[in-house]
Amino acid sequence: MTLNQDRLRGLMLAAIHESTKSVEESEGTFPKVGTVLAGPGGEIIAQAHRGELADGGHAEQCLLQKIQGQSLDLKNCVLFVTLEPCTVRGPGEVSCADRILRSGIGTVYIGMLDTNIDICGRGETLLRGKDVVVERFPSDLVAQIVRLNADFIRLHGRRQVPTSSVFVKKQIPAFVADELRRDGIDLDEIPGEWDVTIDDVVGFCAARQPGKTRALIDSHVRRARGVAFDKKYGSLDYSNDARGVLAGWQEDVRSVFRVLKAPDFLKRRIVNVGIGNGHEADGLWDNAVHLTIIDAAARSLEAAGRRLPSAMCFRNDAEALTDIDDGSQDVYVSLRAFQSTYFGDRQAVREAYRVVRQGGLVVISIANGFVGEGGSVVPGLVLPGTNISDRDRPFALADRVRRHLELLRFEEIGVRSGLTEVFVYGRKTW
Repeated sequence: MTLNQDRLRGLMLAAIHESTKSVEESEGTFPKVGTVLAGPGGEIIAQAHRGELADGGHAEQCLLQKIQGQSLDLKNCVLFVTLEPCTVRGPGEVSCADRILRSGIGTVYIGMLDTNIDICGRGETLLRGKDVVVERFPSDLVAQIVRLNADFIRLHGRRQVPTSSVFVKKQIPAFVADELRRDGIDLDEIPGEWDVTIDDVVGFCAARQPGKTRALIDSHVRRARGVAFDKKYGSLDYSNDARGVLAGWQEDVRSVFRVLKAPDFLKRRIVNVGIGNGHEADGLWDNAVHLTIIDAAARSLEAAGRRLPSAMCFRNDAEALTDIDDGSQDVYVSLRAFQSTYFGDRQAVREAYRVVRQGGLVVISIANGFVGEGGSVVPGLVLPGTNISDRDRPFALADRVRRHLELLRFEEIGVRSGLTEVFVYGRKTW
């Protein structure tokens, strides 16, 4: 079933409005949750909120009770729920995720993930693992849900990534600063905020090194970034990565190509930008016929080349694919690279547009998840300079990439939440 974006948004807003009716309970702090069930044409079949039919009754539970006995083809219906369905309940209770699975509902749109660490991410994963199509609300609507549930979120605190994690211990700005000092660019500080791009760093350094040309500074900064990526991620495998915990992420990638009506994508000319050391190729590019791999980090690219001996390898920045000709590729793929430190997402999308042919496909993903204590998955992206994970950041960045695609007149644009990343995709038509 395909609903247009305006109707989808209207149904999400209806679920959020329904959540405001949630019944307060006498003890404890509980989330405000609303849910809407829509039919194949986008018509509302039922809606419910937490506590509507019984004290503490979950919204999904109330909704499914309302439609009990009705003759409905739930496989072709869509459930919109403002909070991730629970996977654990009290003694004798059935979780909402299990209720949804038993109902046969085919598609579920989730607002925010549950901040309760015993549930966070597990409801989404359980549904997806049972062949339910799981999508997410856009980040601006998630922000509304977060505001409505500020007390509940505060109760469970902010999710933290272990300080021993490779993603936390020493962050990219520190590695870049080390390399720049070796090149004679000695700075007391270097910016490390999320939205600082590689061009911003070049400008920052050039303003403080008047004796060096901007071109020279640019070459130093770009080299330093590549070396920093090598040092931080060059030996990374999935033993300490969310992809290692949530097996099956490759199927998420394949599902995006099915949505784009390109199940034969492995037979097309593919450029994979930000391949890293090549671990992401396993189980994904095994049978690729025409594969080109790109990375800014030299040693990582060499390792990827050894894993993919038939692929063409080029060391390029994602923002400047100088070795790839205009319109030469059928498919542009970049997985979990666009959230990288000092990444110029706007320039990278422009390069994606340039190198794919008319009718070509672009698939980009934003990382969303780290390994937490005890092998749990902590959703989000780490706040620079901390070990705190911001769950909203991946979706905000995905929205920004989506807007870049819209400005370039891509069609069939979509945003899809996977196990370990958020996908943004589209087809070039101009």
